[in-house]
Amino acid sequence: MAPKVHKRGLRQRSSPKIDSIEAEAASRATEAWKKAFDVVKIIKAVNSFSLKKKDNEGAAPATPTTPATPETPETPTTPATPETPTTPATPTTPGFTFANRSHWPIFRQILHDIGKAPPNTGGNGELESETDVALASFHDLVQRVHDTLVARVDTPQEEAFLEDTFVTPELRGCIFVGHTATDLDSIAGAIGAAALFGGIAAKSEAELNGEITYALREVAQMDEPPLYDDIPGASKPEVDESGAEKWHWICLVDHNEEKQMVESLRNDKTRRKRIVGLIDHHCVASSFSTDGPLMIDVRPWGSMSSIVAHMYVRNNLLMEPSVARVLMCAILSDTLNLQSVTTTNADRFAVALLAKVGGVEDPDEVARLMFRAKTNWVVGLGPYAMVRGDQKDFTVEDWKFGIAVLEVAGMVDQVLAVADELILELRALKVEKGGGDRKKELDFAFLFIVNVVKQCSVLLVCGGREYALAQKAFPGVPFATAKAGMPAPGNTISADQTLCDVGPLVSRKAQFVPAFSRVLNEGFTCGKPRVSSDEYTDEVEGDLDRSLRRALTEGTADVTLDESQNYHRDCGALGQAVFDDPDWQPTSALNP
Repeated sequence: MAPKVHKRGLRQRSSPKIDSIEAEAASRATEAWKKAFDVVKIIKAVNSFSLKKKDNEGAAPATPTTPATPETPETPTTPATPETPTTPATPTTPGFTFANRSHWPIFRQILHDIGKAPPNTGGNGELESETDVALASFHDLVQRVHDTLVARVDTPQEEAFLEDTFVTPELRGCIFVGHTATDLDSIAGAIGAAALFGGIAAKSEAELNGEITYALREVAQMDEPPLYDDIPGASKPEVDESGAEKWHWICLVDHNEEKQMVESLRNDKTRRKRIVGLIDHHCVASSFSTDGPLMIDVRPWGSMSSIVAHMYVRNNLLMEPSVARVLMCAILSDTLNLQSVTTTNADRFAVALLAKVGGVEDPDEVARLMFRAKTNWVVGLGPYAMVRGDQKDFTVEDWKFGIAVLEVAGMVDQVLAVADELILELRALKVEKGGGDRKKELDFAFLFIVNVVKQCSVLLVCGGREYALAQKAFPGVPFATAKAGMPAPGNTISADQTLCDVGPLVSRKAQFVPAFSRVLNEGFTCGKPRVSSDEYTDEVEGDLDRSLRRALTEGTADVTLDESQNYHRDCGALGQAVFDDPDWQPTSALNP
C-alpha cells in the first residue's frame, strides 16, 4: 500500500516512472489483501458445501447459527469423515492446526462470532499512537515553521547566511556514507545531508533490507544511492584528463566506530586525513580521531535524520518532498514509530515537520508498512523491536489492550525460540505505555505471529489476564507451551497456556480486534479490575507485578543499542520477577 501523499502546493516531481511505481504498489497491496482473506473465503465455502450436503441427506446443519454458550462453541458430535476425530487434541508443541479438519467448526464459530460483534461506539476504539500524538502536539508549531521556511527560501535570514558562508563549504562535495549492517537511518541521512551540502550520498553495502527499499521506492520514490566503492574518488582515485588523481573528502553519518566503517575506508591509510565531517546520534568512540579539525554535529536524539532535518531549518531551506519523506521514514524506523526509549521531542517534531513537507497524511501507517517490509530481517531485530515495531492500542468499555503483529515468511519457530523474552517485553510494554502514570497503562498486551506463507497465526499470551480474555475471544482453540522448558509467566497462568493457535485468522483490523472487543463489550471480568480504575491498588497488583515494576523503574532493565543498531534489554531482573525464578537468564545470556 502506497502512503497517503497529497501533492497540492508541493514541488513534487511526477513522471511515468513514478506513476508506474504507484500503480505497481497499489496492485501488490490489493493482491496481498486478497490473499489475506482467501482462507476465510475457503472456510465459508467449505461450510456452505457441508451444510448443503447435510440438508440433501436430511440431516441437521453441522454448525448452529447460535452457539450453546458465549464461551464455548458447539462442536458436532459426528465427524464429517470417518477418519476425523471429534475432539481436537491440544498439541504438545507449537504448530499450525488449520489442516486438522476437526478444528474447522471451531474457526467457523469464531468467524461467526466476530461477524456479530457490534461496531465500537462512544469512547471505544483505537487509541492514539505516539505518532498521532506528535502530529497533534506539534501541529501549530510545524505550520508556523513551514510557512516561515517557505517565506525564507527567497529571503533568508542572517543565520542562513552564516551557515552557508562558514559551515556548508566545509562539507561541500563530500561523500556522505553510513555504517555497515546498513539501516534506513544511515541511508536516509546520507541522502539528506548530500542534498543539503551538495555532496554525494553513498551506501556502504550492495544489498539493502526490505524496509530500506520500501522507504526509498514506495514512500520517497527515489533510487538507491550508489555503492561507496563504486564512486570514483572513494576507494579508488578519480583520474582527470591530465592523469592527476583526485580523492573525495568523507563525512561519516550515523556512526563513528572504526569497525562499523566501510571496509575500504577502514583500511585506507589516509582515512584520518580524508574524514572531514561527522553527523551522528551515537556516543563518540574513544578510538575515533582525525588528523585535523572537522565539522561535527552529534546530538543525543533518537535518529541521525532528525539532526539533518534540523540542519535544513537552520539553513532556511525547504527540502524536496522526496527527501523529507525518506528522512521521516528513517526517524520512524530508528525510534520504532516514536515508541523507543531513545525518542526525544526533537524526533517527534521532526516527524511532524517532515510529514508536512513531504505530504504524508498518515506516518503511522507508513511505519507499519515499513516494518512489514522488513520480514526477512525480523528475527534479528530482537524481542524489544519485535513487540513494538507494528503495535497499536485500543480501548473497549474502559479496558485498554495492545496488539502487536509480527508477519513472518515461515520463520515461526525462530520467533518462538525467544518466546520467553517476547513475553517479558509484552509485560514491560503494558507498564511502559503509561509513561509513569499507572492509569494510562495497558490492561492486556498481545503479540500475533502471522505466517504470511500459510496465512495463519498464533497468539503469544503473556499472563493470566491475557489468557482469560483470549480463551473467551477464541473459544475452543488449542493452547500450548510457547517454548519448551519455559516456566509459567506468573501464578495465574501455566506454561502450556502461553501459545494460542488461532488458525486462519490473520487480520488485526478485521479479526483480532473484533474478537477481543466482542468479549469486552459483553461485560468481561477477570481476577483484577481495570488499571484505570481506583480499585486497582498496590495490594491488587501482587508481588510479581510489583517486582516487575521495580525492575523497570530502578534501572535494572535498561534498553541499549548494539553495534548493529538493534535494541537490547537487560531482562534478567524482569525474567526473575515474571517467571518467579531467581536463577532465570535469557537465552542470549545462556548461549552467547
